[in-house]
Amino acid sequence: MKGAEAYVNDQWHSSGLANLPEGEQGHCITLKFIIPRDTQSTGLITHVCEVAQQRLSDFYEGRQVTHKPVQGSVVGDGSGDGINLIFDVAPAK
Repeated sequence: MKGAEAYVNDQWHSSGLANLPEGEQGHCITLKFIIPRDTQSTGLITHVCEVAQQRLSDFYEGRQVTHKPVQGSVVGDGSGDGINLIFDVAPAK
């Protein structure tokens, strides 16, 4: 089974991590990951979110990055493989 780090690294360009907005203002960023339904688990989705949040914190160094609840497919709902992770980045001080 593929781990969270692998999903983030493998989908760097398609998720949106390779094309993050720049500037001192605050940002709302939606990252899109494909995680096959048969491998989805709450733990895996949570860990993907944590890894993505760390990557955003590294990019927006010194700024607070927070995440909103997961949107898209969730374990057991059968809606598909796409997961949207939404993060708020605070404006630079």
